[in-house]
Amino acid sequence: MSGRLAQFTAPITAVPEGWQPCWNLAPGKRILILRKAEGRLECASVLWNLTPAWLRQLDRAAFSAKAEHLHEKPMFGQALAQRRCLIPVDGFFVWQTQGKRKQPWYLRNQKGGLALAGLWERYSLDDGSYWDSCALITVPAKGLPARLGERMPVTLNSGEQAIWLAAATAASHLQPLLLNASSKASMMHPVNPAMSSPTTQGAQCCTPSGRVVVED
Repeated sequence: MSGRLAQFTAPITAVPEGWQPCWNLAPGKRILILRKAEGRLECASVLWNLTPAWLRQLDRAAFSAKAEHLHEKPMFGQALAQRRCLIPVDGFFVWQTQGKRKQPWYLRNQKGGLALAGLWERYSLDDGSYWDSCALITVPAKGLPARLGERMPVTLNSGEQAIWLAAATAASHLQPLLLNASSKASMMHPVNPAMSSPTTQGAQCCTPSGRVVVED
């Protein structure tokens, strides 16, 4: 599963103040999302670890959610119905088990960025302040990601993105949309294992350390 993302290209011209490109983004850090606000697309900087308003044990915050179980989990049910978002990324990382070691791979689309399906929440404090947070959604791996592991983030094309964000989309259509979406990651390559540490930063995190594999 992908617990690390690359988000170094601004998804829109006007991004929140203070945003910095990141080639090795780990859960618990700030991440850009796209969501609908009053009918318009909004770019927001949020915490990558979903914290619903009712959550008291913040160490239980989830950075990902399985599409198959969204309707069953209180952590995700309300957000699925009311607070869906996109997580725009340049690519994501998957670790392939090779004997006793794990080799990180970087996956991306050959023609641009990727839009991951996500959920967002708002956590309010007693003093009236709040923070927003998100989690990405995963499904059983298909295409190139299936060569590396069992799960992958949900990547949506432009039509699927519109359906996912639309408030009018029936709840019964959401899970099939996620599970039927094909992988939009069309190329991948191994990267330096040093990037497995979230303290390793910079463009070298995404630089190939071996043969580039392109989707047939």
